[in-house]
Parts: sequence; C-alpha cells; structure tokens
Amino acid sequence: MSLTIRQTMSQMLTQGPWSALELASALLLTRREVEEHLVHLRRSLGKGLIIQPAQCRACGYVFVDRRRLDAPGRCPVCRGQRIDGPWFEVKA
Repeated sequence: MSLTIRQTMSQMLTQGPWSALELASALLLTRREVEEHLVHLRRSLGKGLIIQPAQCRACGYVFVDRRRLDAPGRCPVCRGQRIDGPWFEVKA
C-alpha cells in the first residue's frame, strides 16, 4: 500500500529540515501545494512539527513572530527580497 503525500512529507521531515521549495521539488508539487499540506501537518502533529523561521540574507533579520508557513515576500527592515526559509522538521 502506498503512502499519501502528507505521510511521505512527514517521513521526509523526520530525516532533517526541509524548505517548502525543496519539498516541492522532491515531491513534484508546487510550493503552494506543499504549503497547504504543511498547514494540515501542523494541525495534526501539533508541537511535533518544528518550524525554523525565515531569515533575510541581506541584513540577517529573522522572522520569529510569523505565523504563516509561506516564505515572506520582503524584509521589513531592509526591504530586501533575498529571503531564506522557513525550514520544517518533524520531531521524532
């Protein structure tokens, strides 16, 4: 019996941190589809889903208080658009 997309994502996330873009590439999905699945995983796993916040590559600002799972568009400090993350991982 094959695994669902969310089960596959959960198994992948137990191996280490992944960004939504990396997951999308590995699972042949769009980033938006992955983000929708991550919302459901966060609901089902609760505190088991660890989210490392996004960070601006230009000034180093960390988006600590962000609740949304998608990547921010630009930095509120320097207005740069070079944003890394966020990264997701499942605690074993």
